[in-house]
Amino acid sequence: MFDAAARYADRLPGADGGPAGLLGFCDYLAEQQIPGDSLAARSPQGESVTVATVHAAAGREWSLVAVPGVQEGSWPDLRLRGSLLGVEHLVDITAGVESATVSRTAPLLAEERRLLLEAASRARYRLLVSAVRGEDEQPSRFLDELEGTDASTHERPVQPRERGLILPELVAELRRVCCDPTEDSVRRGSAAAGLAQLADAGVPGAHPDVWYGLGPLSTDVPLRMPGEPARVSPSLVELVSSCPLRWLLTRHGGEDVRALPAVTGSLVHRLVQAAAAGASDQQLEIALGQAWASVDAGAPWYSRAEQQRVRQMVAIFRDWWKASRGDLTEIGCEQAFEVQLPPAPGAADDTAVLLHGRVDRLERDRHGRPVIVDVKTSKVPVSKEAAQDHPQLAVYQLAAACGAFAEHDLPTEPGGACIVAVSARNAASVQRDQRPLDPAAVARWFDVVHEAARRTAGPEFVAVDNGDCARCPSKIACPLHDSGRQVTQ
Repeated sequence: MFDAAARYADRLPGADGGPAGLLGFCDYLAEQQIPGDSLAARSPQGESVTVATVHAAAGREWSLVAVPGVQEGSWPDLRLRGSLLGVEHLVDITAGVESATVSRTAPLLAEERRLLLEAASRARYRLLVSAVRGEDEQPSRFLDELEGTDASTHERPVQPRERGLILPELVAELRRVCCDPTEDSVRRGSAAAGLAQLADAGVPGAHPDVWYGLGPLSTDVPLRMPGEPARVSPSLVELVSSCPLRWLLTRHGGEDVRALPAVTGSLVHRLVQAAAAGASDQQLEIALGQAWASVDAGAPWYSRAEQQRVRQMVAIFRDWWKASRGDLTEIGCEQAFEVQLPPAPGAADDTAVLLHGRVDRLERDRHGRPVIVDVKTSKVPVSKEAAQDHPQLAVYQLAAACGAFAEHDLPTEPGGACIVAVSARNAASVQRDQRPLDPAAVARWFDVVHEAARRTAGPEFVAVDNGDCARCPSKIACPLHDSGRQVTQ
């Protein structure tokens, strides 16, 4: 308390010593987030360990000195040092040293060697110098110099790592011994007895009931019971066609809908809908500012960049919308639909399929046919070839062919579909068209939808290796990847 009062008086020499000064001192203490302390070094009390750099250890001695981490690449650290203005080169020039003929790393190597000798000479009786040998790490060349041996003729013995004195490592070693059939029966029995004692004490991981691979299946009941209608959406068909396991995991808790790309996509769809409805630039800017105030985009500079990207995507959509009015006529935005598909011909499963979803934009072409427009905010647009066989667009057309938009007096003959990518790098929209489905294509996608409905029933879901695996949010639970194998096998 007296030290704190002294520091307060030193920092505020004009502070009143009366009641006002006392209240100010109390406020000074209450507002401290990190308690102040003296910067002067204090002598250790009793048994203690000093942790210091080599420079701080100069001039001091200890009975036992440990120098860990003497690795090649870190000791010696031969990275070239230099000042921002290159003063070291100026010093060489004024001293008459020709920099082209002088090694830059030799002085560094000598300085690193001197520091190690300085650290080693701090020990009165015993010195411990350690390093690690592995695939990416090698002991320093200085270890041979300390021992006075030749590395080419002398192979340094490697001390195997002992088990750490912590409970998780003890449990892991007991489990390994207990489950290893090559171990001695007495040793395995002792390990099992040790695990039982730890389990009674409540140590996590000791009881076999919590070990991976030993527990029974939680359930083998399918997601959809026989006779229950299957609700299928165009996005479901796209996911299930690429990987049924990804659909299961992402649609049942494996995907964070609060992630920034998902939030940004939803915001862009709302803003382009307002732009198509006739909102002015000022109104769109106000709506964007109000919505972005509740978005957690991380660092301020990144948040500003993402907000500008959203603003640019809305502007790109407005340019596309104005340019496409000669070919398309707007019918509605965010049009929901639901249509029941008849059973597949000759199929043993007569499960009813309810095809439902919501289209971003429903347009009418010059022939009066329905055209579905899907706005995409992904940074990489699909190719022209991929758009012709795009599952989501094709299922939208299938829904139109089955009378999903009959309330708008539209014919059942689809007029095609297209993707409008508003996040193109060239600041212009990229439109990818899909030709109208003919009767043969309608029949083919009809079978695809029924197959997707069958795959979503479960209880088994196949993991399929595809080109989108690197961006899959559920690969940590997928048996095709190393991170997922640890959980699934």
